Amino acid sequence: MKKAYKYGLIGYVLVMICSTLIPIIFNNEQLQAMVIFPLIIILAYWTKINGKELGLEFGSLRDYVWAILYPLSICLIIIIIALVTGNMGEIKYPNEMTGKIVYLFFYTLILAFATEEGFFRGWLYGILKRDKMDPKLILLLTAVAFSSWHLPLFFLDPSFTWSMLPIYITGGIVSGLIFGLLRYISGSIIVSSFSHALWNTLVYSLFGIGSGIGILGIKMTNIFSPESGLLGLACGILFMAVLWFWTSKKIGFKYPTKQE
Repeated sequence: MKKAYKYGLIGYVLVMICSTLIPIIFNNEQLQAMVIFPLIIILAYWTKINGKELGLEFGSLRDYVWAILYPLSICLIIIIIALVTGNMGEIKYPNEMTGKIVYLFFYTLILAFATEEGFFRGWLYGILKRDKMDPKLILLLTAVAFSSWHLPLFFLDPSFTWSMLPIYITGGIVSGLIFGLLRYISGSIIVSSFSHALWNTLVYSLFGIGSGIGILGIKMTNIFSPESGLLGLACGILFMAVLWFWTSKKIGFKYPTKQE
């Protein structure tokens, strides 16, 4: 086994154990993500990985266009279908909602950058890339790792039901591939963090989290939720296919990328 695989596996197992046990021990689900930040620092020091390998770059304007298109296009498609099929509920937008949405975006941006993106698209991606591994394999491995990391959420958050698990996990792999592609084409976890934050903000505000109901009042979340619904999964797969095709034609899957 190459050294990169060993480092990557050790780091992944460490994150999974700490992210699962610490929230249960302290009865605080928010610790699932927050515990990753000190682990990234420890792993980065241990493997002597530098800022460029971690993806600490800004990326180009084109990269942010893709980052915005991912959550925005999927939400718009689902909203239009919900309207046409009569599944749009009563829209509720209290006065304080704007402030909550702005807060959610910036909070998620910082949190995603320092935790999920910092580990899966930052350290794990960077350490696997060291041995000049096939970029497609790196994208797949980091996406599966990202999706499996969300499994403990079903034990910690009562808003999730077990019937949502297959779509949620499959959707996690798809979104992991998309965030990974954003990291690949830009060389930046800032770009993928921006898209991640925008996704969480739009999806959780408009459609709700888990089995909850968001601003749009859509009740059939098993169909219309971008994150845990059938339509969301279908749209995510379509967007991933488009971005994958664009990447293969414009940049190519080779090591290293032109941007890096």
